[in-house]
Amino acid sequence: MGKNKNLSLRSRGKRGYNRQHTPRRLREHAEQEENEGSSTAPRIDVPVAMWDFGHCDPRRCSGKKLARLGLIRELKIGTRFRGVVVSPKAVTVVSPDDRDIVARDGLAVVECSWARIDDVPFSKIASPNERLLPYLLAANPTNYGRPWRLNCVEALAAAFYLTGFDAHANTLMAEFGWGEAFWNINRPYLERYRTCQSSEEVVTMQDNIISELEQARRDKKMATESTDDFLTSNPNHAGWEVQTEGEEEEEEEEADTGEVK
Repeated sequence: MGKNKNLSLRSRGKRGYNRQHTPRRLREHAEQEENEGSSTAPRIDVPVAMWDFGHCDPRRCSGKKLARLGLIRELKIGTRFRGVVVSPKAVTVVSPDDRDIVARDGLAVVECSWARIDDVPFSKIASPNERLLPYLLAANPTNYGRPWRLNCVEALAAAFYLTGFDAHANTLMAEFGWGEAFWNINRPYLERYRTCQSSEEVVTMQDNIISELEQARRDKKMATESTDDFLTSNPNHAGWEVQTEGEEEEEEEEADTGEVK
């Protein structure tokens, strides 16, 4: 009985379980799964990079999240990047005219804290194509509604959108629950910037937008002050104020005490 069982197992090992071909089938299956996954996973076909200075909480850092998703690669300090680099120390504003540079060499950003911006050795991350972002509002939970205070993914998405890579911009922001809010509050500005061609035109458009916002703020303030005028007494009619019985009694009591008010 035992002998027949052993023979049965040996026979099964030779005929039912082919060790030589199994690894190849497993590899083919893994490659198939990888290819199927790559068709649905987000992909950006230009280089996307960052210099990470470790200022932010890893759990809340948008750059580190992009790295975990395989949407960005980290550069060592001192490594040069020939594409467009979004940097607060740049002097030229990003514009649609930068599209060819992004298409050829990609887009990078400096991942650091706004509170520690002075600690960043920008001289070690110099690029021939450093760019500023025009006036935009942050939508990230840390700086929501604050102008200029965009985080890593917002800066990348804005630069991609301004240079005509809408799909790449949407791919990045789609990974964040508040991503849609960024488009909602900034789309009016972004669309106006995209009508420009050069950096100089974008700066002019930015100045117009800021002037309009300041004028709207002044108009709102004046309207509020005008409304408040209806809630205050007219000093020209001070002698016509109507007193209630309680106020009359209170004034009589005060007069009786002889207190000087």
